[in-house]
Amino acid sequence: MFNFNWLSDLSNSWGRFFIILAFIAPLVFAFTMKKSYIYEGAEDNTWWRNLKLWVLLIVAVQIAIYLYF
Repeated sequence: MFNFNWLSDLSNSWGRFFIILAFIAPLVFAFTMKKSYIYEGAEDNTWWRNLKLWVLLIVAVQIAIYLYF
């Protein structure tokens, strides 16, 4: 049904590049969110409730693991 033979011409570097872009997409989405929306419903605005921090940490770990292996 799907014919992906054209992908065989691309090098592995391009594959890594596109996968890393897929990891960075949620990071960009999180960093564009307003701070008021992130802390909505929270009792306090402590640092560990910041979604941007956790998304940055998770994406950095995912990219590091992906680049290592």
